[in-house]
Amino acid sequence: MCCNFTKVKETKNGILIYMNHCKKFQLSFNNLHFSLDKIELETFKDFLRKVDINYWENEYENSIYRKKIPIPTLQKNFIILIDRYELFELLSLLDFDSENKGFLTFKDLDGKISLN
Repeated sequence: MCCNFTKVKETKNGILIYMNHCKKFQLSFNNLHFSLDKIELETFKDFLRKVDINYWENEYENSIYRKKIPIPTLQKNFIILIDRYELFELLSLLDFDSENKGFLTFKDLDGKISLN
């Protein structure tokens, strides 16, 4: 792994960094880690944008699993399952080319929360 990197974006559960020397992105989200070149990152972003949340939640409404949105992989016996909030957070993490669009970021909420 390169030691010369740039932090692109960070959320509560993930971070996206760019490895300057090898020209790859490192995406860590929850317990997942991806190493992607620019084309792979854009393809992943496009795939996530096209996910029909309502379809998958209805398709697996009787599933025993809380997470109902499948993300296929090339390994036929491995599927990543996420929920709608994780999908939104992943899209937010990968949407680093545009403005904040009025949404709060992880940094906006970083601090003590009073339950009063």
